[in-house]
Amino acid sequence: MRRNLSLLVLLLILTTSYKSHSQVVVTFPTERAVFQRNNANEADVYIGGYITQTYQKIEVRLTPRVAGEGESFPAGGGWALLDDQISAGQFYGSVHLKGGWYQLEARGVSGSGTSSIATLARVGVGEVFVVAGQSNATGGDSNPNGPGAAYDQVNSVNFQNVDPATSTVTPYPNVQLPCPEFVHLDAGVKTAPFGNYAWCWGSFGDKIYEKLRVPVMIFNGGWSSTGIDNWKQTVDPNASTTSAFGYTFPAGLPFGHLRLALNNYIAQLGVRAVLWHQGETDNYLEQPGDNTYNRYLSALWDVINASRNLTGKPNLGWVVARASRFTVNGATRVSANVVNVQNELINNDGLYPHVFQGPDTDPFYSIEYRHDEIHFRGDGVTTSPDGQIYSGLIYLAGFWADKITPDFLSQSNPYAATPPPAVGAANVPGSSQITFTGPSLPGGYQYNWLNNGNCNQVQSTAQQWTVGAGVYKLKVIDPNSNTVFSPALNVSSTPLPVTWQSFSARMGGNGRVKLDWSTSSEVNASHFEIQRSNNSRTFATIKVMDATGNSPRSSYYGFEDEFLPKGIYYYRLNEVDFDGKSEMTRIVSVRVDGNETVRVFPNPATDLLTVESANALNRIEIFSSNGKLVQRVLSGEKTMRLNIADLPKGLYVISVDGREIKIVK
Repeated sequence: MRRNLSLLVLLLILTTSYKSHSQVVVTFPTERAVFQRNNANEADVYIGGYITQTYQKIEVRLTPRVAGEGESFPAGGGWALLDDQISAGQFYGSVHLKGGWYQLEARGVSGSGTSSIATLARVGVGEVFVVAGQSNATGGDSNPNGPGAAYDQVNSVNFQNVDPATSTVTPYPNVQLPCPEFVHLDAGVKTAPFGNYAWCWGSFGDKIYEKLRVPVMIFNGGWSSTGIDNWKQTVDPNASTTSAFGYTFPAGLPFGHLRLALNNYIAQLGVRAVLWHQGETDNYLEQPGDNTYNRYLSALWDVINASRNLTGKPNLGWVVARASRFTVNGATRVSANVVNVQNELINNDGLYPHVFQGPDTDPFYSIEYRHDEIHFRGDGVTTSPDGQIYSGLIYLAGFWADKITPDFLSQSNPYAATPPPAVGAANVPGSSQITFTGPSLPGGYQYNWLNNGNCNQVQSTAQQWTVGAGVYKLKVIDPNSNTVFSPALNVSSTPLPVTWQSFSARMGGNGRVKLDWSTSSEVNASHFEIQRSNNSRTFATIKVMDATGNSPRSSYYGFEDEFLPKGIYYYRLNEVDFDGKSEMTRIVSVRVDGNETVRVFPNPATDLLTVESANALNRIEIFSSNGKLVQRVLSGEKTMRLNIADLPKGLYVISVDGREIKIVK
């Protein structure tokens, strides 16, 4: 035990050391996140984090983990710009990806080089599903589990809304979901928010991956023994309902678990559809001549609509299994009323849109599939008490996977992930604090500022929040309770002196090289040294300009370099702090074609024309558009003013010691 503890401590030290010394830290997405693709097999993936050293920009690249599954970004290799307007050490941007399972890498770029590479080993664009229904949707009730997923690409969140100390379920209004941590869907993973274990969904994920070659994310909000009335009644988050078997559910459940999945995990990742397997309890309740058909149709359609209305997803797809088989009075039976309702919802798109065909499970009830003619069982590996190996859960997974067809994918309406909130950040002058500003949002939205790692304990609800050293995040909740988190936001006890926003060089219209740069914030900044080179290796300072010094807002600067001989010139800036520390920008270049040693202005001209040169002028000649010499002046000065009031309007060529410049009068 001591040896294992020592190893654990060593790993903790190494992990902590790595994070504390990372120059670029990616905090969104997190490991194994899978974002729902659209019907063109694409998705925008947002990337955010912070830097611990000064960089002018963040670059990223994404590489498929399996050759041929996804496309490298950027195409052709190399690195792509993510953000060149880093704000108080925080960065944020997005990339457009094809479906696939990727390794994400990020690096910082500055004038002195690039940072170490930050790596996220697994992030995906693929298919996201939410499961709901009763025991054949979620397992439980001592029914043996199925296998975990064999493929690395199948994922979930390992959380179940059960207090392990008391084995009690928290009522929907009181549930506080932990920060999501995505995991491989192993056999024992409790597929959030209420799945008991992998059940058939690990195998289902494998089959979907084999079919589509994209990663899969699965959540489960089902609850065993639930009838349709239990689901309908608890659309009201405070309502209580009792099952046909005498169990009284906590307030707002079972429907609340489906809503938790849709409002939280799905808001952050997107979704393809809800997979609904339920109806057995309503068969059990059915009596001859009762209104099972109308009751079940009305209630299930209400549940479907509630899932859409309460999340703002009006076209959310539902894949509905034809399922009713149950044992009543010692005999197995099916309910034509329940199955007819399921078929009506599937087939009558005019009245019940966006409902799709799930598997027809009632015919499969022999021991090969179910151990009690009700519950599927068998992982294809484990020997049962009768000495046989059964594969009922593998079959069930296949029945579901068979319904994820090309027609379904093209006809269904996947919902993309809600982008994480983009948070503005500005250093507070004279301190190590940063003011974070949430995005401007419509009425009804909530700002919840959090300490990183605790997704429920709210520190502030204002749009702006000023804090000292620490790591934080913003949780935004919309009027439907859809919840998304920002990337983690870092405040260092020793803030970065300057956050660069831009730096560029270009030829100006006046024949001079125009340098422009800006910072999004400055702390303790003294001045900028403008440095120039003609070989990109040896630089000389040609100008010193004062910095703003301390500012939480953007500052803009400009400088013109004039009268340069023909050639390529390289520029960089060296920012110097009051304490003498400095930070160099990247190098930019500009081509000068040679005429910049002479300026003729204004252009267009009226009565007077000024000729200005870096060297002494010799001969100045003015020619009309047809080549006729109309004026000649000899001078040894660097500046000459010519009177052209008597010249008619038109196009002229000014020849200055052999250099020709066109003007208009």
